[in-house]
Amino acid sequence: MKKHLTFLILLILTAATGYGQSATSDADSKIVTFRFQPGKDMFVLKGNETELTRLYSLVDEYHDRITAGELPIRVDGYCASRATEKANLHTAYLRANRVKSELITQKGLKEGDFITANYATAYNGDKDVVVVTLRIPVKTETTKPVVKEEPKTETRTETKPEPQPTAKEQPAAPVTETVPETPAPVRPYHFAVRTNVLYDAMLLPTLGVEWRINPNIGVKLDGSLAWWGGETGKTMKVWLLNPEVRWYLLHDKRFYAGVSGSYGEYNIYKYMVGNILSKDTGYQGSLWSAGLTVGYQLYLSRSFSVDFNLGLGYVRSEYDSFGMTNGVRVYKDRDKTKNFWGPTQVGINLIWTIGGHK
Repeated sequence: MKKHLTFLILLILTAATGYGQSATSDADSKIVTFRFQPGKDMFVLKGNETELTRLYSLVDEYHDRITAGELPIRVDGYCASRATEKANLHTAYLRANRVKSELITQKGLKEGDFITANYATAYNGDKDVVVVTLRIPVKTETTKPVVKEEPKTETRTETKPEPQPTAKEQPAAPVTETVPETPAPVRPYHFAVRTNVLYDAMLLPTLGVEWRINPNIGVKLDGSLAWWGGETGKTMKVWLLNPEVRWYLLHDKRFYAGVSGSYGEYNIYKYMVGNILSKDTGYQGSLWSAGLTVGYQLYLSRSFSVDFNLGLGYVRSEYDSFGMTNGVRVYKDRDKTKNFWGPTQVGINLIWTIGGHK
């Protein structure tokens, strides 16, 4: 009886040993590890060139079997550098997608060629890594025809730790959701309505429009009109047109430089502007200017901004000067001109933007 019992035990141990050997030798795991910068999810090539080259070589070697569904690529994201489990899982998910995006765009693979898992834990002490595993079945005399099956984490030969209870399988993200490494281009507003509050405060109401031809170029036209007073007493009758072409600069397209001109006519006596020029002299004539402008737009909300601008250039004015005696206009000078280099415009503009992504 003891002999039979001993024989049975040996038989069971032999079978168990054989099973363990076949389980560890039925596949050859190719492991590639990519390291990420703590707190960031962008895939940085520096420091990962060698591993990326090795992964490209493996994909090229087994490309047909991968795309046929025989050798799915396992992509595991690990992150333990964030403050919360949710943030770690989200970062691991983004990083895994970065690596998959490299293979999809460079090697022509599809989302269905991957199996993805993400963990809020470290991998062999590394808190910010993505591990890519390609399990190549080893052919033996007793090997059955290759059957497509998902790799099992229990049979891995690498020293990857077992997933913690906090680990959550994430559904494969569609290719269209993969975020490119370069920032998305700015899409500014298409149209804007504006008013210069400085001119408004000087009793010269101003209304303008701007059309953004593309993210870099805009065309603006402002018009000002004041029609106060009469032939006697205080008078301020002014109209002014100010066209401008702008080039928006830098990534966020808030700074700009441009070229502008203006033309208008005026008849001013003892109004706000007239008081600044002279207390007892009125001016009637026309002016035009040309110059350069610089400015900056401060975004207040999705639809409103404040535009600060300053123009410098050449101004020419042709005018008559006059005074008033018993309600009668008496001219002092005729056909006078004045030319100078200096400010051509200044503004603090309230803007209502329409269309685009602001």
